[in-house]
Amino acid sequence: MHDGLVVLLHDVSSAQRLIDTARLVYGLGLRSFVASKVYGAAASSGVPEASRMAMKLGRLFAVLPSARDAVELLQPDAVIVVSRDYGEPLEASEIAEKLAKAKKPLLVLGGIDAAPSKDVAALGEALYIAGVEHRLGPVAEAAIILAALRGLSRP
Repeated sequence: MHDGLVVLLHDVSSAQRLIDTARLVYGLGLRSFVASKVYGAAASSGVPEASRMAMKLGRLFAVLPSARDAVELLQPDAVIVVSRDYGEPLEASEIAEKLAKAKKPLLVLGGIDAAPSKDVAALGEALYIAGVEHRLGPVAEAAIILAALRGLSRP
């Protein structure tokens, strides 16, 4: 898997969605997971659980106020924003190739049922998985894209 890849879950209120995304990211061997604009149950019970999971596994978990802060602080050389509302369709393997080509890619997922806002989509290249009839949610979208990325790294 890509060592420099950071997954960002933006605008999340569901503790379970935050925890499930962290479990997926760390379970696939990625080292860094960031959440931004975290509120409600995600802030009160999701953040402590994701933090505990990261510490237990020796991984990085950070919470930032906005997706813009993540871009400014992490300084990725590629930002892929999964957005059905503002993005262009690409096969999961093509999205994975874009991530694989960058040294420090940032994959941004929307944490609520609506896609990331137009402002967030404008932070990078807005794309969505071709052939999917409606938004799947961040855990499923991340799983499809990261599985495709994992497939690229296998001999």
